[in-house]
Amino acid sequence: MKPMRPMNAVAALYGDGPDDVARSLFDSLSQTVFGGHGLAPASLGRQLLARLSYRIVKRTTRRAADDEPTAYRCPILERSGHPYAQSLLASSRADIAGLVEGGDPMNGPYLMIVPAVRAAGDRWDRLFFNSVQGRDVQLRFIWETCATHAEASRRLQAGRPVRLKAVAAGTGLSMALVYDRLVRDGHDPATISVAITDREEVNTVKTRRLLAKLPTTRDRLADEARDGALAVFSEDAFAAAAGPSGAGYDVVTAVGIFEYLQGHSCDTTERRTGEPAPPEPHNAEALAAVLARITAPDGSLIVNTYRPHASIRLLEVFGKKFDYRTRGNMNGLLATASFRPDRLVGSGVIYDVEIHKKTVA
Repeated sequence: MKPMRPMNAVAALYGDGPDDVARSLFDSLSQTVFGGHGLAPASLGRQLLARLSYRIVKRTTRRAADDEPTAYRCPILERSGHPYAQSLLASSRADIAGLVEGGDPMNGPYLMIVPAVRAAGDRWDRLFFNSVQGRDVQLRFIWETCATHAEASRRLQAGRPVRLKAVAAGTGLSMALVYDRLVRDGHDPATISVAITDREEVNTVKTRRLLAKLPTTRDRLADEARDGALAVFSEDAFAAAAGPSGAGYDVVTAVGIFEYLQGHSCDTTERRTGEPAPPEPHNAEALAAVLARITAPDGSLIVNTYRPHASIRLLEVFGKKFDYRTRGNMNGLLATASFRPDRLVGSGVIYDVEIHKKTVA
């Protein structure tokens, strides 16, 4: 594929552009994820740079006035003109201002995995997407995708059908790669049921647009979960439904969601900044209970931990709120919903990705 910058790659993947460009990008991403990526967590030098960046940004950032178009002003980020910088300075909606939104700029780190995209990135692309957290995001994505594929393959190779679900999946790129790979591996699509869900309809629309371009997925698309289908639909994670015919899912992924929910944490943004913790309609234990309800008795749950680091404190400067968990915290949380830790998939500076098994009573 021809070189292109990461945000142009995101637009090509999810936009209305030529299908062959999107397919080329998707295939290159798949080859890199499954065929050896050569990525490693950020070096000590980059971690030290993150600490320096945090101090500089903290000193140069202020809250914007009510009549200004953004929530924050930072001349350094404003000068970059980068979409990721704009997403930090201004949230799309007030009710999600404390979250790292899953819009187009947040897909940038994933596309940086593609060698041609990584080579074409400019200085700001590398600063934002290959930062300490940016590199960990890439690795988390790879670990999640490979672990989901391995768990599904194990069941299919044993002659069993498999049901997969991605909860709060954003644009669902990881699960799309898994499904495509399973079909290319030679497994019968009729034995693979997939549900890709997210609360934001704008994300599921983009997912469907991408999947409609791919030969392995376009003929299997559905609007609701059913056997042998690739379903993409909007759904609140706390109202998640069981699989087709009321059956539980064999593999459930819930990556990038627990860090916004209170309970079983080693630290929180509010504790670090001395702010009061606002009441939340749902906590982490409530989500764990939902995941237990939709997971099959011998099913696998793939989650990530979230450790404090200077690069995350930079996000907190822009009003993002997090609940931090070590592996011990996550194990204790999921134990409340009858999950037990099975294996560690990968460990970075900020994220671990783990597989938990549902305990059969």
